[in-house]
Amino acid sequence: MKTIDEIMRGSKEDFTYIGERLQAIREELVQKDTDNQLTTQFAKTKIAERFDMHPMTLNNVERGAISLTTIKLVLYYYTLGYNPAWILSEDNEFIPKDNIGENVVYQNDVQDDYKELESAVIAALKEFKKKI
Repeated sequence: MKTIDEIMRGSKEDFTYIGERLQAIREELVQKDTDNQLTTQFAKTKIAERFDMHPMTLNNVERGAISLTTIKLVLYYYTLGYNPAWILSEDNEFIPKDNIGENVVYQNDVQDDYKELESAVIAALKEFKKKI
């Protein structure tokens, strides 16, 4: 995971994965919506119209340009059930693509299990220190 300094020094190329994921989501929505990619509400032209932008702006965002439009698309796809953390996190292997309500880290049973594990580790460390 990158530090905040690494993120702040990042170049445009370091964030192209966001545009790629936005494009993948839009293309997935096109496939789910209809077989005709030109008439679907998720076609590039329709999305551009919805956000009152030129279609080339959407092309640029899907190629990796970060702008206010990027954030608008992330929020729009969030309303359609996609997880913003999956879109924005560089390493999203363990982040669900679909917004399942809560991120797993914030689920109560996971937090309780983590606290129990943490207590066991602390107890084991104390016991180990006694032996030294």
